[in-house]
Amino acid sequence: MRSLCATLAALILIGSPWLGAVAADEYDARRVAVGINLFPAVLAADQDIGKKRSGDALRVLLVYRDDAAQVERLAQGLRDKGAIRGIPLAVDIVPVEALLDQRRDHIAGVFVAQRLGEDTTALVDYCRRHHLLSFSPFEGDVERGVAAGIAVSDRVLPYVNVAALDAAGVRIKPFFLRIAERYEQP
Repeated sequence: MRSLCATLAALILIGSPWLGAVAADEYDARRVAVGINLFPAVLAADQDIGKKRSGDALRVLLVYRDDAAQVERLAQGLRDKGAIRGIPLAVDIVPVEALLDQRRDHIAGVFVAQRLGEDTTALVDYCRRHHLLSFSPFEGDVERGVAAGIAVSDRVLPYVNVAALDAAGVRIKPFFLRIAERYEQP
């Protein structure tokens, strides 16, 4: 009887929506951690990155929905990386609702730091209109039009949406495209 009760308690806990939410949050957190480490390599693969300086630095935006403290930790980690192709990084954190108010010149790229849901479309449109490299570590965002992300299988690879790169006018080095997994829109 005790083992039956323990088994039932374990099944209830495993099936709990709360536990599922925690597992999903941990999964997303791992993808963000991997993505923030890959983002500089994707920026470095942009053939025109040198033209996207803002003064002496490359300005990148980390876009989020509601957890500024978490995103500030990501921003600091990105700042600690120093430079991309010898150009120092300037990292700004921006709530998604303020993205459209950002000055549009001299932004090298946009990193999606939290799931944006319906706001992903606005981010994609903004990046295409202003010829910006967009990067999201979240599953499904590359298929929704974000230019780059990560593909996780037996190894982690850059994942690029060729049509989104073309639409944004972002030219990626051929070597990088050869090693990346590509999403070709149907």
